[in-house]
Amino acid sequence: MSYILHLGHQPTDVSGISGLLNTTAIGFDANLDVNGIRFIASRSYAMPFSLGFAAPAGDLWLGFRYVPPNGDADLITEANASFIEFFDANQVRVAQIQPVASTDRYHAVARGDTTVQGNSSYTPPNGQPQWIDVRVAVGASITIDFYVDGVLQSSATAANTQAKGKPVQIVFPNVGLHGTSVTRTWYYAHFSVLDGVSTIGRRFVRRTPNAIATFSQMAGSIDALKDEDVGTRVSSNTAGQRLSFSLTGPTGPAAVAAIAGVHVKQIAQAGTVGPQAAAGFLRMGGVNHDAAPVTVPSLAPRSVYSTWALNPADSSVWTSVTLPAEVGILSA
Repeated sequence: MSYILHLGHQPTDVSGISGLLNTTAIGFDANLDVNGIRFIASRSYAMPFSLGFAAPAGDLWLGFRYVPPNGDADLITEANASFIEFFDANQVRVAQIQPVASTDRYHAVARGDTTVQGNSSYTPPNGQPQWIDVRVAVGASITIDFYVDGVLQSSATAANTQAKGKPVQIVFPNVGLHGTSVTRTWYYAHFSVLDGVSTIGRRFVRRTPNAIATFSQMAGSIDALKDEDVGTRVSSNTAGQRLSFSLTGPTGPAAVAAIAGVHVKQIAQAGTVGPQAAAGFLRMGGVNHDAAPVTVPSLAPRSVYSTWALNPADSSVWTSVTLPAEVGILSA
């Protein structure tokens, strides 16, 4: 089973960011993707967006690239300022990263039987890109750890005898992140949400379909996948049909110390008849390497992640030389 709960920052991945994608160089790492999310607003104008996913079995890890507002980010004046909020399946807030006016710092807040605010050493620098990582553990207690560039900045723990659940939604309220009423600009990119696996130091390179390769057994054009619009799709009416393609986009940093896995993501939905499951596959040396199929709902599309921690051709560790040039999707 894949440890991936969520990857990406496209409109098909994140609720509330339509029209906000941007290619300003500071907004994202060009080695990893081709755009970021840009916000321009005054301090009190909330512009929330959110990520939804299945409940993790272990601790939840959130990682992303953040560029704080380009002015007054180190001055917090809004009493309701909020950076990140975590909600369980009952829409109960269980944890939060909150900018606090009395300290001008971002604090970890655990919301269990009581609300516990941890101390913080983090004051955001104006317009400086950083990597943010957050761990949220929910059980008999709720613990939230807040890291910036791999360094712990704030932590909080609260008892949880009320049995609040594990997070299934992350909300970015985008309110009160800078101090004056002047309009400021800030960015997000490269979201990853992992189940029981630390996001610290882990980066994901997003590549997308380019051209049809060996298999073209599904109805619909490759353009239906390339446009990243869930309204345009390919479809399969028979289990076992395949569609495979080459990839385009960044190939990652020039010097990669280790490749932890290859992941194929698709957004799939079952029909009223026909195949009810989907899977990804890699094609290497003329051989298909299929992931386990995942049953998908008929009411709405959902993300399906297929993961290979090792090269399936020989069970070796992935290298930049052995990464697959052809991947695909399979109806099951």
